[in-house]
This record gives sequence, C-alpha cells and structure tokens, in this order.
Amino acid sequence: MIREEKTLLTSMNKVPEFKEALRKLTTNQILSDREKDFILSCAIIFLKKFKVDKRFVSLFELSYFIVLKYSVSYSDYRPLYDISINFGFYPISREIIELDLLEDLSLSNALMDISFDRFKKEKYLETYQQQKTRTKFMEDQSYSLSFLAPTSFGKSSVVIDHIKMNNFDKVAIIVPTKSLLVQTYRAIKNSVTDKRIILHDEMYNGEDKFISIFTQERALRLLDRYDLFFDILYIDEAHNLFEKNSRSILLSRLIRKNLKRNPSQKTVYLSPLVNSSKNLLVQQQGEISEQKISHNIKEPELFEFRLNGEVFQYNRFVNEFYSLNFKGDIYSYILERQKYKNFIYIRSPKKIEAFSKLLVEELNILPKNDDITEIIDELERYVHSEFYVIEMLKRGVMYIHGKIPDIVKEFLEYKFKTITSLKFIVANTVILEGINLPIDNLFIMNTYSLRGKELTNLIGRVNRLDTVFNQGNNELNKLLPQIHFINSVEYNGSKFQMKKKIELLRNNFFKDDIKNPTLLNFDIDSVDLEDREKVEKIISNEHLVISDGHNEVTEFKKYLINSGIYSMYDLNDENVLMNFMKQVKSIDKQIPGWEQLNIIDKIHKTFIFNFVKYIKDYEINRLDIEEARNFYKMYIFNKQRYSLNKNIQDTFRYFKTRKSKEGNYLYIGETYGEIEKPSENYRGKAKKVYIDLINKKDEELINLVIVKLKLEDDFISYKLNKFVIALFDFNLIGEQEYHRIIYGTNDEKKIKLIKTGLSVNLITKLQEDDQIKNLYFDTNNNLKMNKLFIAYKHNMNGFHRFELEKYL
Repeated sequence: MIREEKTLLTSMNKVPEFKEALRKLTTNQILSDREKDFILSCAIIFLKKFKVDKRFVSLFELSYFIVLKYSVSYSDYRPLYDISINFGFYPISREIIELDLLEDLSLSNALMDISFDRFKKEKYLETYQQQKTRTKFMEDQSYSLSFLAPTSFGKSSVVIDHIKMNNFDKVAIIVPTKSLLVQTYRAIKNSVTDKRIILHDEMYNGEDKFISIFTQERALRLLDRYDLFFDILYIDEAHNLFEKNSRSILLSRLIRKNLKRNPSQKTVYLSPLVNSSKNLLVQQQGEISEQKISHNIKEPELFEFRLNGEVFQYNRFVNEFYSLNFKGDIYSYILERQKYKNFIYIRSPKKIEAFSKLLVEELNILPKNDDITEIIDELERYVHSEFYVIEMLKRGVMYIHGKIPDIVKEFLEYKFKTITSLKFIVANTVILEGINLPIDNLFIMNTYSLRGKELTNLIGRVNRLDTVFNQGNNELNKLLPQIHFINSVEYNGSKFQMKKKIELLRNNFFKDDIKNPTLLNFDIDSVDLEDREKVEKIISNEHLVISDGHNEVTEFKKYLINSGIYSMYDLNDENVLMNFMKQVKSIDKQIPGWEQLNIIDKIHKTFIFNFVKYIKDYEINRLDIEEARNFYKMYIFNKQRYSLNKNIQDTFRYFKTRKSKEGNYLYIGETYGEIEKPSENYRGKAKKVYIDLINKKDEELINLVIVKLKLEDDFISYKLNKFVIALFDFNLIGEQEYHRIIYGTNDEKKIKLIKTGLSVNLITKLQEDDQIKNLYFDTNNNLKMNKLFIAYKHNMNGFHRFELEKYL
C-alpha cells in the first residue's frame, strides 16, 4: 500500500458516515438503504481513482471488498456482476448468470455470457487478466521468465501447456518436496503421453528426451553423474530461493550448474509470493521477463480472539479492529465458527497432538460411519491400534505433521479430502506441501515465523477457486474466506500477541527478503560483520562447485560440497581436509576383512573414526557411539524387510527393554526432546533432544515410536545415504552392496519398480499376489498396467490401493 493510499484511507475513516457504514458492512450488521447507497458510491469513487492511477491497488481492492461483501450479504448481485464484467472477473460473472442471481437479466447480459466462452480453459473459466497473462507467457521466448499468480490461479496447468507447446528434449520440473513431486507427476502423466517421465535420478537410462520431476537434490545428482544438461528448468515455489538454508543454496546451485553446461538454458519461475522477479536471478543469468496476475478475486475476512477472551474483526484497508460480541474460550469459539472443512494451524508437531487431544474432548462421537470405520481398520493394521489419530477420527478430527511417516500423512490428507464427516484437520505448513485440500475455514493458533508472505500463502489455501465455481449452487460467499487468529498462552505464548502479525496483511505486496548469498541481488553489506565470514565461505564454496580444473584435494572438497557431506564437518584447515581425503580414499586397504564389515561400520571407519572432533552434525556424531551404530544396523535390516506396523512393534519392544536398563535416555530430536544429555563432542550441549523412557506409558511410547521411525527414515534418506553413495563413488563398496542398502534388494526388476516410486512392501505384496507380470514398461519406458492389473487394483483397498493410485 503506497503512502498516498494510506493517507487517503486514514482520512476517509475519519468521516463518521463512512467509518460507520464500513464497520457495519464488515461485521455483518444491517445497513440502512441510505448507508448502502453511500458505501457503494464510495466504492465507485475508489474505482475511478484506480482507473486514473493504477498504483492505487488498495483502493481497487477496497472497492471490490465493499461490492463483494454487500452483494453476498444482501443477495443483491447486480453491483458484483457489474464490477466483475468491468474488471474481467468472468468466473464470477458467469456464476451469477448461471445461478440466475440477477432479477432483471437483459439480452446484453445473455450475450455477454456467450462471449465468456472465449475465456474457457478446459473445465474452468479464466479471468481476463489470467488469460492475458497466460497467453503472453506462452508466447514469451525469453531465456528467463516468471509466472507469478495467487494460489489456485492455475500455475500447474500453465507448466503443462508450456511443455506441450514447446519441443524441449530434456525438461526438469523442480519441486520443493516429495509430496509435491508425486502430485506434479500425476498431473504430467495424465497430460503428456509421448515422453519418458522420471521421478528419481537413478531412473535415468540415457534417454535423449524426458520430463523429470525432481527435488533439487535429485536434479543435482543427475547432473553430477552424467554429462548432460536440461533444456528448461521449471522452478515451482520459486520464492524458496530467497532463503539462506541449504536447500535454497542447492536450488540456486542447480540453476548455475545447468546454465554453465547449457548457456541457452531456459528457466521458468513460478510463485504466488515474489514481488520482483529480478530478485530470483543468479549470477550470469541476465534479464528476466515477468508475467504477473496481480488481482486476487478472494478477499479474506480476518478475526482475532485475544488472550482476554475478546474477539475483534479486522478491516485491513482502514487498519481498524471492530469489537464483536462473544463469550467463551478458544474451543467454544472454534466450534461456534466451524464450517464444512476446518484447518487449525499450529507450528509445533508436539503441540499439534496436544491440541487435537483437547479438541476431541469438546466433540461428540460421530454416528456409525463405514468410511471412518474403514480408515480406522486400515490404520490399526498398517500403523498401530494405539496411534493417537484413530480415536480422534471417531469425532471427525485428524492431525498431520512432518514427523508422521510420509505414506501415512498422505493417506490421511486424501481421506480428509474425500470423507465429508471429517471436519477438522490440525496441522502445520506441511499441509502446503501435499494435495490441495477443500479447506473453507482457517484457525491460526501460532504466528511464530509467519511473516506477511507466509501468512498470505497460508490464507490462500482457504477456499480454492475450484471449490467456489461450477458447484451447482451459490458458493460466492467463499470468495470471503474466514481467517481466525487465536491468541493463547499454550500455543502462541503470552508475549507474542497476534495483532501486529494481522496488521502485516494491510499491505497488498511484500518486499522480497533476499537471504540467499548466491543470488545476483544479494546485498552482502546487509550482513552483520560476525556472520560475514560464513556468508563469504558459502559464496566461495558455490563458486568452487561449478568451476573446473582443480588439484586432487580441491576436487575432493568439491565432491564433499556437492554431496552435502561438507556442511556436516568443519574442514576449513587444508591439512585436516587432506588427511580426511587420504583416509576416505584408502580405508579399504587399511582395514583387514573390509568386505565383511556392516555398512554402518564402513561409514564409521571411513568418515567418522579419527575425525569425530571435526563433525558439526550431532546426528552423524552419534555414530561414534557403538550403541547407536548397533541400533542403525538393526533398523536398516528391519526397515527393508518388514511392514511399518511390524517395525513399530519391534521398536516398541526395543524401547521397553531399554526402560529396564540403565541407559534409558533416548535421542528423539529437538521437536519432541524433553531433557538434555551433555556430550563432550556435541557443541549444542544445552539442547533438549532426549526423552527419559522410564516416564513414558505404553500409548505415549507407541506414538513416540511412530515419530522416531519417521525421524530415522529422514536421517537415513537425507544424511546417512549420502555416505553410502560416497562409499560407492569412491569404489569402497560394490554395486550389489549399494543396491542392497539403498533399495533393500538386488533383484533388477524390483529395483526398477522401486525407482518408479513403489515401496518395497508394496512390491512384495504384488509379488505375493503374482501381479508383477501384469505391469510393463511402454515404448517411452513409463510404467503401465494391463487390464488384469486394473481389475486387481480396483479390488484392493487401504494403503496399498492408495499407494498404487499415486503412480498408476
């Protein structure tokens, strides 16, 4: 919001008639006929001001809010129809006509409705700006270009159309999470049928043409292993590039590395949260062409429940909090304001579980429901009967977070989407990484780390446009999604009240905060002197990674940086780095019986022994302890052979035996940690990363086991496997041992199926049912099923059916 707008709106809000009419309209109080005419006249004046000077975006948004709120509140849709026609919000215009919401439908209105077909895109209608921006994007031949649009404005379909329109040989769609990877894969698979589609770097078989859907880690591994490059990179959720974390650095590294190999590289950035596209550029990238949809046809209604129990509604345009009449606690507030599908946001997984337990106490058990019974039966069989979610489902509640096994989290999301009696989902930002859910109400219980952009992204998930239009009934009120900020000592603290966070939403744009030092517009002068050295090392290392022609030690360092191992150590001393290299490259010659050692012992002897004091990563540091090494030997063996339920039971028994021993402290990480266990090697000695098993009841222990298994899966996938790959790359283990550790088998057909995304347990099930023979790879080497397998799949249910339908 520009200064002139703030001044104007502040002045307007001092006019008693405007102030009162806007308050009553915002808070659903009845307006007199005179007040209606007045507030609508104000909207017209604001629109005229915007037409003269397009900088006054907030005036346009306020006008739109007034008209939308008035039309929905009084079922008088003529003003909304008029503004939607004039500003190209054609989905609204057609909805009003098709639902017969105009009392005096004229011939010109009917003719206008026919003309809307020009804006039809598959099953939905585009806005004027949406179609114009998409068309310009499709025609844009720039090397670097962006498509910036609010959430649910069709960015995925734009990518598909762009791929189909252009004849790129090697395509990479880069997504930030595995959940989005699968979602994107399904969209591409259903739309593009003439190319190989790969999800993993090890699926590549030398094809000249393919579409890859990768995380940045997988894309970089492909470039490191093969002498190839991508013709085009589509960077989804491109605003992640601005961050300083390791994954953002990897993403910019991917762009730079591919650009070096392919100076003609095209890069497409997609995001709802970028203010200026030029801030996305890396070094040597040149100019960027921006295509942007600026108008959002949703306008959220914002509420705040304060610590003293008072409730206010916020009008962001005049920065005013209006007092509402409410008596009760946070639970009665949530139940009173609940809608069809409710998302309750809490940042901490531990607090998500705690809140969910309290919420269900306020709810009645649902009537007998076959769908709920089926989910419960499946969770008891696949996970465990003591899984907290099971009892919650009986009252229409579930929770998800990043410490739940991925397949379980995705299964629960899918069920929340498809089962009407499930009303509440309690979650954190992990919900943004999965499938699009039909959320029509948002309760924000914690605002820590949520800046203006993050809040906007979270709010954008409520009432996606495909739940508003083409439903057969009037859902236009969903264009005013309700967002509730709930202050509480338990979930947000007493010092961090939400009022200031809510006020961030007064702005209609947010400055790009560039923290990634490898981006072109990063300002190193903005970094504190004490952090400057760290930033300069990041920049230096990233230059090293994409450069050539180094000596043996520098090439070794380059490998460690590329693999992600370097960040786990403090290897700034050249002599330490050289000695580390010598140990890694010759370890098999120094250890008698090397071939017979367990993989964990090989990792320990190669990367940890003699270098413990240089390890910064505590999880890796733990492998110097024999008890920890024995745990991972057992865990990897069991994980590859048994189901999740069996692993939960076995790990639970292991915890129970430890309870009776002296060593009853268990590492669980910061999220669930309760006590400290100081260590001479661990630099973060004060962190609470352990629990005391003695104090845990069986039900709590079971649910901690579920968390522990997810933590260990992540540790193996994101850290331990880097060392397994390094052992293979340095010829310290052979291909058979590598496959046995990474895939749990040396069966080539099984490995090929695992690389497509299917789990070892599912493949084992298919083998037992003699169904592998009914799967085949087509001429593009994509996995397909014959009619017999289709019939088999339709007779399956639960997790196995769900997992199959993700990929087939």
